[in-house]
Amino acid sequence: MLRVAIYIRVSTDKQVKDGDSMRDQLATGQKYIDSHENMILVDTYIDDGISGQKLKRDDFQRLIDDVRAGRIDLIIFTRLDRWFRNLRHYLNTQDILDKHGVSWTAIEQPYFDTSTPHGRAFVNNSMIWAELEAQNDSDRILGVFDDKVDNGEVLSGSTPLGYKIVNKHLVPDDDAPTAVAIFQYYRKTGNLSMTLRYMESEFGLVRSAASLKNMLTNTKYIGEFRDNKNYCPAIIDRDLFFDVQRLLKINIKSGKKHDYIFSGLVVCDDCDHIMSGCQQRAGGRVRADGTRIVYKYSVYRCRQGVNLHRCPNRKLVFETTLEKMLLERIRPELENYIAEYEVANLPALRTDAKRRSVEGKMQKLKDLYLNDLITMDEFKLDREKLLMQLEKINAEDSRPVKDLSYLKNFLKMDFESVYDSLSIPERRELWRSIVKEIRVDHDKNIHIIFL
Repeated sequence: MLRVAIYIRVSTDKQVKDGDSMRDQLATGQKYIDSHENMILVDTYIDDGISGQKLKRDDFQRLIDDVRAGRIDLIIFTRLDRWFRNLRHYLNTQDILDKHGVSWTAIEQPYFDTSTPHGRAFVNNSMIWAELEAQNDSDRILGVFDDKVDNGEVLSGSTPLGYKIVNKHLVPDDDAPTAVAIFQYYRKTGNLSMTLRYMESEFGLVRSAASLKNMLTNTKYIGEFRDNKNYCPAIIDRDLFFDVQRLLKINIKSGKKHDYIFSGLVVCDDCDHIMSGCQQRAGGRVRADGTRIVYKYSVYRCRQGVNLHRCPNRKLVFETTLEKMLLERIRPELENYIAEYEVANLPALRTDAKRRSVEGKMQKLKDLYLNDLITMDEFKLDREKLLMQLEKINAEDSRPVKDLSYLKNFLKMDFESVYDSLSIPERRELWRSIVKEIRVDHDKNIHIIFL
């Protein structure tokens, strides 16, 4: 008696509608076994919703395990494309079957015969065409997706928080202010765990850290997707969005024993690694009972130098020293930085203002079309004119320009007089709002880099 396994695979709903459902494949397989007196069914293996180009299929792997265990003599399926659509995967699997003396048959394609050289050559050629067909299908799908993106159309029914789908396009909905609040809260705290708790307590939204991070890095919030810079209306300010991206790289972790003001900001100028915060102990005076008072100080060190000896920077930088230095130097250095930047980028600043004006007009034009206030022909004509203006502006000066208004507003604050009353998280938020890095070398030279 031949021990027979039935293998069934359905990858799309379309195949079900076209008469290639799991039920149809199973019935065909059972009928084939019943028509042969020397066959007995061992088990049925079903993979639902999986492409034939993928090798990692749950029941397929279970089938191969049973082949290796010597439980199967023959595998049957309806057609060759149910078995594989990738020639390399087929050949590798066929090698396993040959080692264990297992044959297979495509019931609806009886001319496939793996027991003869000619039959195997025919199968190999058929697999090449099956793989080509699958790849062509993938290319066609990708082409359709690219066209949808170019025209600002959605690719699926899922939407980011704050958006809904109207006529195949993303438009802001009533949750848009919620999304803005989440971005603003993360910029304020720089902490994913705190932001997750905020989302749940304020808006009843329960998310994982990975889901929140995906949200905070989604460029659709600034109106961009893939190569389309005007994919949808933006609901997050670009400065806010990119500030959040910066903070995500130095995200503050919860549950630490000690809180550090400059966490993630202090960088070793010798090896470019972030210097980690730690506690330095120092003995003080002796009490009357003979015990010595031990003081703890927050310091920053380069682990590459202190722990791993891969960097010449093995100095400890006291947090109080950094605070004192910043409070003394921040105002004059910031004023000098703004003045030098504006003088060096004056032509680019003028160009950037023109660019923002044209981009604003393009967004308004898109809104008019989406609201059926202008026709497609009018939209294309006016958009082409605006694109020509934008190309001309970009040709004048392509240098990116920073918006320094937040730095100027910072200088208007009397932060020196209230600094001592701020908590550690508030001090951290203050410095993170204007400072990108505080670089320290092995001679303890300190260089401030502003945002």
